[in-house]
Amino acid sequence: MESFLLEYAMMAGNNVKAQRDRLLQLQRRLQRLQAATAEDHNAKLGVLAMDLFKVYYIGLEYGARTLTTCIRFARQKGVLLSPPTMNFAVMNDEQLHDALLAQQFPARPTTHTQAIDRAMAALLAIKLLEEHLLPRCVECLVGGEAPVPGRPRDPSPDPVAADTTEGLANADLSDDPDATAKTGSKPRHAARGGGGGEVEKALDYMYRANRMVSLAVKHIDVSVAVLSRFLDPKKLASLTDYCDDHIYISEEGPYPSSDSD
Repeated sequence: MESFLLEYAMMAGNNVKAQRDRLLQLQRRLQRLQAATAEDHNAKLGVLAMDLFKVYYIGLEYGARTLTTCIRFARQKGVLLSPPTMNFAVMNDEQLHDALLAQQFPARPTTHTQAIDRAMAALLAIKLLEEHLLPRCVECLVGGEAPVPGRPRDPSPDPVAADTTEGLANADLSDDPDATAKTGSKPRHAARGGGGGEVEKALDYMYRANRMVSLAVKHIDVSVAVLSRFLDPKKLASLTDYCDDHIYISEEGPYPSSDSD
């Protein structure tokens, strides 16, 4: 059991760390665009929104599904979650955001339950990113309603939603996490009155998202550390090498080490 749980926790950790690094890059890009002239940054906000979309709809979704598999398997084997973690699953977005940041855990976790509690907290943080923080950030940049993993899109011909993400609409936005996206979105808010207020709002969501993804990485690291104690050192080394060799980041492979506007 430990080997399976650890493999999936490691795979999720490698994936989410890559998304965290990408979000930090995108935050720096957005900060630079905030200081640019309207004529200069309007053409680039849509491209940045598409890059954000890829991070949460494709990249983080893989991490979420991998963690879900880990948690489900643990529960099938009789590992129970603590009541506070279970209660988080029914909170609204803002309550969950505050609760996750305030959540406290044992200082020295040693049990399977404590390890899976951390994995569950990481999963809730990732779902908050996917379903609230990052879609809202995209909406601030391009308007309308951004797609959310696992939720059907509204087929009604809403002109605001149509204007939402002209570039995102050109992508394959099915529930398949392997969907690939195309660039070329049109920043609605930026084109109307400069969009400065919306960029500031997007940055606020971005700051919160980066804090949340860092929290998810921390929880996964603790979960991996606890589960590692149950494995033979040689088997642990072999499993670590395997997970490092099979890391999934995105359909396009590793993200660039730096971005240019």
